[in-house]
Amino acid sequence: MRVYENGNFSLAGVPKSGVIVASYLGYGTKEVAISGQSSVAIQLSSEENALDEVVVVAYGSVNKALATGSSGKISAESIEKRPITNALNSIAGSAPGVQATASGGAPGASPEIRIRGFGSLAAENGALIVLDGAVFDGDMSGINPEDIESISVLKDAATTAMYGSRGANGVVLITTKKGKLDSKNLSVKASKGWISRGLPEYDRVSAEQYYPLMWETYRNSLAYGNSAIPLDIAGSIAAGQTTQYNNRDYTGIARQLGYNPFNVPDNEVVDANGNLNPNARLLYPDDLNWDEQTTQGGKQRQNYNLNYSGGSASSDYYGSFGYTDEQRYLIKSNLKRYTGRLSVNTQPLDFFKTGLNISGNYSNAQYDNAEDGGTSFINPFYISRFIGPIYPVHLHDENGALVRDANGQPQYDFGDRRPFAAGRHAVYENLMDSQKRTRGQINARAYGTVFILPGLKATTNISFDLLDDHNRLYDNPVIGDGAPSGRGYQYFYRTTSYTFNQLLEYTKSFGKHNLNVLAGHENYSYKYNNFNGSRSGVIAEGITELANFATVLGLTSYEHNATIESYLSRVNYDYDGKYILSGSLRRDGNSKFAPGVRWANFWSLSGAWNIDRENFFDVSWVDQLKFRASYGTVGNDRGDDAFGYYPYQALYLLGRNNQSEAGFTQNTLANEDLTWETAKNFDLGLDFSLFKGRLGGSFEFFNRETSGLIFAVPQQMANGGNYSGSDNGFFKINRNIGNLYNRGVELELRGQIVNTSDFKYSATLNWTTLKNQITKMPDDQPLIQDGTKAYSVGHSVYDFYMRRFYGVDPENGQALYYTNQETANTRVIGDDIVTNQIGEANYTYTGDSAIPDFFGAMSHNLSYKDFSLFVQFTYQVGGKVYDNAYRSLMHGGTYGTAMHVDALKRWQNPGDITDVPRLDNGQVTNYSGASDRFLTDASYFQLNTVSLSYSLPKKWLTPLKAQNANVYCSAENLALWTKRKGMNTVGAFNGTVDNTYNLNRVVSVGVNLTF
Repeated sequence: MRVYENGNFSLAGVPKSGVIVASYLGYGTKEVAISGQSSVAIQLSSEENALDEVVVVAYGSVNKALATGSSGKISAESIEKRPITNALNSIAGSAPGVQATASGGAPGASPEIRIRGFGSLAAENGALIVLDGAVFDGDMSGINPEDIESISVLKDAATTAMYGSRGANGVVLITTKKGKLDSKNLSVKASKGWISRGLPEYDRVSAEQYYPLMWETYRNSLAYGNSAIPLDIAGSIAAGQTTQYNNRDYTGIARQLGYNPFNVPDNEVVDANGNLNPNARLLYPDDLNWDEQTTQGGKQRQNYNLNYSGGSASSDYYGSFGYTDEQRYLIKSNLKRYTGRLSVNTQPLDFFKTGLNISGNYSNAQYDNAEDGGTSFINPFYISRFIGPIYPVHLHDENGALVRDANGQPQYDFGDRRPFAAGRHAVYENLMDSQKRTRGQINARAYGTVFILPGLKATTNISFDLLDDHNRLYDNPVIGDGAPSGRGYQYFYRTTSYTFNQLLEYTKSFGKHNLNVLAGHENYSYKYNNFNGSRSGVIAEGITELANFATVLGLTSYEHNATIESYLSRVNYDYDGKYILSGSLRRDGNSKFAPGVRWANFWSLSGAWNIDRENFFDVSWVDQLKFRASYGTVGNDRGDDAFGYYPYQALYLLGRNNQSEAGFTQNTLANEDLTWETAKNFDLGLDFSLFKGRLGGSFEFFNRETSGLIFAVPQQMANGGNYSGSDNGFFKINRNIGNLYNRGVELELRGQIVNTSDFKYSATLNWTTLKNQITKMPDDQPLIQDGTKAYSVGHSVYDFYMRRFYGVDPENGQALYYTNQETANTRVIGDDIVTNQIGEANYTYTGDSAIPDFFGAMSHNLSYKDFSLFVQFTYQVGGKVYDNAYRSLMHGGTYGTAMHVDALKRWQNPGDITDVPRLDNGQVTNYSGASDRFLTDASYFQLNTVSLSYSLPKKWLTPLKAQNANVYCSAENLALWTKRKGMNTVGAFNGTVDNTYNLNRVVSVGVNLTF
């Protein structure tokens, strides 16, 4: 018998009449009578409880019943239900052991993905992306989700070892659609959506609450500060009623804040006891909400897709066109994307098959000034969050009326009198500045397969990815970073890569023995180019090209290159579908490491036992019971920028010029022994299906041990020469001197709870627990502090290391911290030494970690007649997050800065028991400095997506000549329940929050027609 890839086969020596019996693992057996025909069509149907699903794996696919590795799968149907622009957003909650952040609302934003923990401290922790069989080096936001057939998440060595030095963090395999046998379809899909902010802002005090709090801040700084003014007199001074004391002139709180938004004089806003004047009314209450002003974007989404496909015995095709127009909720934040794809596979000869899959996309976007999540005055999320509630967006006269320009438009208030963000205006600057991004991308995959002998074929694959990214930035000359002359920037990035491999595959069955052998060779090449320039002194308004600026500020370029050569092999064997063994070996030569150490072997061994296929196992209600195990080694060669491409080499900083004399300094020292981080992965799993598929799932234990962690170790100047300009004046050398592990348990349950002719309900639940721990550190650096964390043996990569808050002194309202030293500022309370100076508090592990106790997801599928409903939740229990945004809102007395409502719980009088120190402008650092006071429970429960659809009756479609049609309504990021309103616990894995573009809530309605 000769078998072809399209499922056809030929038989020699068959009599002219008789019966052909055809069967395949996971399918029913079918008998077909023949009588003189030269060809017959045989279609096998799935058994009622058959596990016939095909699992996509590295360099091929395998029947799920024969899979020995651990993986999860997201189908096209699941992706199509969600109004997402980036297909990676569908990964959240898709499988146990898989975590994904909620990507920010910025156009083209991608989520971060972690598979079975955190395997590195300095290198990349994200999963490797593989598109249609080749490593993908493009932009995932350019791939149309409607073109995706499935996404597979590979988790253990059995599934990832074939990617060698790049597979240690898991692999995400994306397979795009192609035509199907004997099918011709034309599908049109259109949707209209509405975008809003998916995460509410923190609860902050109102203007009426803010003024008395600021009065109290000022009063306390006078009374408890060096002046030691009596409390009653300090209160009168703060109210602006006493202007002189002890021969010193004082101004009231209105002058400290710079603004009085009320209809009463400055010295009458509050009385000497801090009570707001009952006659005080805001002059411009509708102009104090900066949140509303910064979120007046288009807030709409349009998405249109057309695809066509078909297939015959010898060829298939798939083509698509897509257009997406998103107007995000932030001002001047939008995306327009155009996509196209064509996939053709054909077998012109019995012994030869070939195919081409090519896609292109082009996008224009205006993006925000919040990508770094920092505290820039142009970051609209930072300013709108922290600006006090008394400062107007627009300019007003003394009576509160808007001040307009010559064209009758309201003028913006640049806030020269504000103590916070004085002379800046985030709304105006974002409107007048521009950040434009244009991306063009081409992704191509082609192959040719020769069927040499029965069961033996040779395939060559070539893939190519090209991404051009052009950013144009403009800073206006009126206010902000570009004042007074204006500035323009141009950034050009180009990423090109190709993968070329040659594979030989042999498949043979003899009796009940089944064998598949794969061997191959592969070349991978990557190149990244960066060219950018900037100029200042705008000549003509409205033109942002660099020729329209007078003075050159900078001009630079650089290139990164990396190559990998590989030899790979895999052997799969099974006996009667009962006993399954698999082994793989890959040898990589990687240009990122020195010639003497750049070659290494990566391998895996795995096996499975389908117990339910044993004769002795006679349990009628068990459809499948499979035990599997795997072990292997995988590498991690990926890092950022120069660290990622040349980690073993001595690197230099160019541009260290002395006027016209060129110069450079050394930045890192060479280490020709440096090599990749290596993960040794062990997996033990049990898969089951019961009651004819009504209940199924898996239970797994995994242990992922990473050795050779790369540390950039500082070296004393005596070991390397002059000051390098790097951190702390030290050179750094990259060394493999650390180990850690990730281990845990995964559980997935799938249930067909109701299954009647009209009503069906199924649900899936997954649950994961994870333990991460460092087991080895550099001998000369047993502890390395990194922000709010520290690395040392016995701790996780995300254990918090910081000062510890003891509480508030009930006598004077001072904040107290634990310390291990005694000074004039410390005292002993019980067994604890505490200090009122945060600078004297010692750093220590708090006993908290950003890693949760467990996490997971649940999804529900319901259908009633022609209606269907899909709902997905994700959750996390345990772990802590350092809420720095909340800390900044609990500043304790910074004039002009907004305050959280929890500030109303502050200490006010001797004897008060509270955990909020007194308000005092002179003690802001002491009272609100970084400490475990601001560690918050990171547990959350998120409603990710809801989709409701209705399939129109067939009789309605006859006039349209349509085959199928449905209308639907879907929503993304509907709700997030956390410990504190506004806290973005789903935006990062390391337990921190910042001022980035918050996630979008999208509600979309649409129609899908198939002809």
